[in-house]
Amino acid sequence: MRFAVRLLTTVLGLGAASAAIPESLTVNDRVFTKDQAENGEALYEVNCIACHDKKYFRPVLKAWEGQPLGVLFNVMSASMPQSNPGALPDKDYVDILAYILSQSRYPAGDSELSVENGALDNITIAARD
Repeated sequence: MRFAVRLLTTVLGLGAASAAIPESLTVNDRVFTKDQAENGEALYEVNCIACHDKKYFRPVLKAWEGQPLGVLFNVMSASMPQSNPGALPDKDYVDILAYILSQSRYPAGDSELSVENGALDNITIAARD
């Protein structure tokens, strides 16, 4: 059920969400911490690496430029891991997302990524500065 709800939310909200995104906040704006990315790396090694090598997400992020980070989060959390979609806590998916950003050489900062209050919908995926 969680999978269906997230997927439906993503599909229905894609157009509206992208129109409401402030242009000033992007993945270049130090939106995750180094510690969060390190935690995400451990989770990635257990849950993701079997299907997605560490270079997998660079072209994915490039293809998703201009979209809210929340859309990628919703797709990930609704469909991964393939063997048990939606099985991880939201915090784990967010930490994995932080790791993916770090592997794509986006800069870390002082504030953690958070799924609370739609925060990921206010961060746009952008080309690295």
